[in-house]
Amino acid sequence: MRCFFTKSTKNVRLRLFLAIFSVLLHVFAASAASAVRQDAFLSRLLAARGFEAAADVSANAAAILRSGIVTDRVSAPAEPVTRGNALRWAVQSLGLGAEANFLADLPLPFRDVKDMKAYDRGCLVVATHMEPPLFKKHSGDFGATHRLSMDEVTALMESVRRATRRLKIELRFSPAPGMELELHREGTFSGVPKWRVHVYGFDERAEADQAQKSFASQGLKVEAKNPNYEWSLRSASIEDYAQVRRLAALAEKMGKTAYIFPSLMNENLENQPFYWALLTIDPSRYLMEPIIAPGGITTLAPLSVMVNSSGARAAVNAGFFGVSGRNQGTPIGTLQIARSLVNKPYQGRTSLGWSRDNHAAFGEVAWNGTIQIDEGWMTIDALNRSVRGNAVALYNSYYGKPTPTAGPVTEVLVRDGVCVSVGVAGGTIIEPGTYVLAGYGTNAALLARYLKPGDGVRIDSTFNDGDPLWNGMDNVIQAGPFLLRNGEIRIESEGFSASILNLRHPRSVVGLTNGGKWVFFVGDGRNGMHSAGFTLQEAAAILKSKNVAWALNLDGGGSSQIMVDNRTFNVPSDGRERPLSYAIGVKER
Repeated sequence: MRCFFTKSTKNVRLRLFLAIFSVLLHVFAASAASAVRQDAFLSRLLAARGFEAAADVSANAAAILRSGIVTDRVSAPAEPVTRGNALRWAVQSLGLGAEANFLADLPLPFRDVKDMKAYDRGCLVVATHMEPPLFKKHSGDFGATHRLSMDEVTALMESVRRATRRLKIELRFSPAPGMELELHREGTFSGVPKWRVHVYGFDERAEADQAQKSFASQGLKVEAKNPNYEWSLRSASIEDYAQVRRLAALAEKMGKTAYIFPSLMNENLENQPFYWALLTIDPSRYLMEPIIAPGGITTLAPLSVMVNSSGARAAVNAGFFGVSGRNQGTPIGTLQIARSLVNKPYQGRTSLGWSRDNHAAFGEVAWNGTIQIDEGWMTIDALNRSVRGNAVALYNSYYGKPTPTAGPVTEVLVRDGVCVSVGVAGGTIIEPGTYVLAGYGTNAALLARYLKPGDGVRIDSTFNDGDPLWNGMDNVIQAGPFLLRNGEIRIESEGFSASILNLRHPRSVVGLTNGGKWVFFVGDGRNGMHSAGFTLQEAAAILKSKNVAWALNLDGGGSSQIMVDNRTFNVPSDGRERPLSYAIGVKER
């Protein structure tokens, strides 16, 4: 069949096509007009957060990105803003990026979040659990690619304004059977941040100097530092976050690790942010035990390394320690692990002891150690420490390396209470189940005279002159000060500085509830966008409100860290894990 079109028919069809095209053009134009551009969204977000905004939308968008209030790169500011963009940028603007990382694994009610990136899921957990919420929970799709209308943007900005005035996040969940983790965040930062970048991973000064020159050749100023015997590079305060990203990217190209810090401290601002985490542990399911670095008690290691080497399900940093070299150091104060004394007490500070059947003791301890020999006894002067002068030291397998070789020395190797060998040089490797008595100076000759292979060797080691309570403890640590005694806040100085006692810092605490459950508390600090820190009084008051009856302050500052199943639930103030002397681990019974 043939079809014929007249000229008139063709004109009708052309007019119809043009009419349809015109309608579609108007629809698309209206849709484009109603979509909110990314730069317009960022400009409104700057104002909603309470920061000074100009009339120029582009200038405001550039300002919020340059400041790092929003840390994302925005490469297409003229494109429409999506719900996914809005989620990330609003969460970042409130200083909640760290919480988004913590919470990425928590369940969400939306159907379409499975393929979202982990950080984006964490942002959505934060946005739906905070008060006031940025987005409401529902059982449908979240719609990350949905383009926001002006009405939707206006509603979101009002939520951001409310959150700026009174943000709070309170979450409780069980990260493992027999554990409950409570996370608390309140407040937002109210000053424009600047930034510092620290670059780590240098083995020696020459390598750091070479990297410094490489940065300088590209217009980036950094300074070489050597804190705790580890060379690093540290930038000056940087206002442009694009330069922060550039410096960090160059460090990564060198094979180094860069850590980014907001320099905003928030000490004098009204609306300060605070973050803390509280882990409650059921002792019927778990045992607590001190854990140390794989290299022994004279070495330092990040908490994650200790957790992985010990098999702990959860952990918190523990007592204070000294640093003697790169990843080298020793505990300060009492440390006993599974009935083996590892380090002597430090006079005047509180210790915590506990047994496998969950009896506990808080207080000051003294220790006395003697070697019983036929002619009498000899005092043990040092424990797992090299000494000078006339002294006797005891080294056990927790020492982690061959005994010191400084002489003159006599070393007695003991296994199962019997002298195995007597040597006149150091360097003995101590295997589990053995220990070494080392006599230095005049005591070297005395040990050689009184002990021979095959002789029985008895060590008397007691706390507080044989006090049965303390001597019944399997594990003992020492830190301080004591915060809570039978539910009452009673904080004494215990020889600590006024800064530790009275100012805000990151804090770590171990405690015991009225019901006999253990708690680990970490409160972040020294980060004006995330958490300003806590005084001892503030930390104690939080714990008291959570039914904690007994609590001991632990090492804080950059050491403060809490982990559950290899996930860290706080922001260490160094920006990375600090190498520690020891920690408290939680293992399944």
